[in-house]
Amino acid sequence: MPRKIREARECPRDWTPLGKQLRHTHLRTVEVDLCPRCNGIFLDKKEIRKLTGDRSLNKLLTKYLGLDSDSQLVCPNCGGLMDIEDAGDVRVDVCLDCEGVWLDAGELERLAAADPAEFRKFTPQKIEELLKAKEIRREEHRQAIRSLFRGLGRP
Repeated sequence: MPRKIREARECPRDWTPLGKQLRHTHLRTVEVDLCPRCNGIFLDKKEIRKLTGDRSLNKLLTKYLGLDSDSQLVCPNCGGLMDIEDAGDVRVDVCLDCEGVWLDAGELERLAAADPAEFRKFTPQKIEELLKAKEIRREEHRQAIRSLFRGLGRP
C-alpha cells in the first residue's frame, strides 16, 4: 500500500521546511526541493536522471535497492525509511518506498562530474546485499503460496 505523500516537506537533516528551486540542465528544467539551511536537495523519483542525464545512475540508485535501511534519515516525501547507496565515491540516501533521493550540498555536482562507468558496476558488498534481498523475496513468495494453499484446504 503506497504511503501518503506529505503536504509540507522538511529537510531530513535539520527539519527546516524545504523550498522549491528550478534547476536547469541537459535542456530540461526540474523543480527540486531545497533546504535553505544546509543546501541539501530532495529529488522525486527519476529526477536524478533528468538532472544528470545518466540512466545508469538512476538504475543504480533506485532499481537495485536492498531491503535494509542503513540511513538515519526519514524521507521528506513519504516519511519512509531511507537507505544509503554508493554511487562512485558519493553516498546517497534513497527512500525504500517512493525512491526519492536526498543529496547533501555538492553531491549532485559530484555525481554529474563522475565517470558514468562508475555507475555500471557493483561492489562485492552490493552484490551480496542484492542476492540476500532476492532470496528473502523468494522465501516470502513461497510462504505466501503455502499459506494460500493451506487456506484453500479448510472448510
